[in-house]
Amino acid sequence: MEQVYRDYKGRGLEILAVSIDVGNPLVVAVNVLQFMEELQLTFPALLDPEMEVARRYRVFGIPITFLIDREGIVRAREPGFQDWTSPDSRKKLEELLGQR
Repeated sequence: MEQVYRDYKGRGLEILAVSIDVGNPLVVAVNVLQFMEELQLTFPALLDPEMEVARRYRVFGIPITFLIDREGIVRAREPGFQDWTSPDSRKKLEELLGQR
């Protein structure tokens, strides 16, 4: 995801990771920050211990990726691990970013 974020952020791609980890908020925040730093992820992460975002988007398993267009419409829901650098994945992103 980091690679496609770097490749497409200039064209408007935004990535937001959402952590549903529970526990001491400070410990969770530190753990998420360490994880992001360890993997050198540059997109933002949201802490959602109450699972408000997960409920809103009807997430029943993780990981899951939503592709949301510029108007906020969910265009695709991709459960499980995805190789976002694959030609098929890049085609989906290209199509989504091409919409105006």
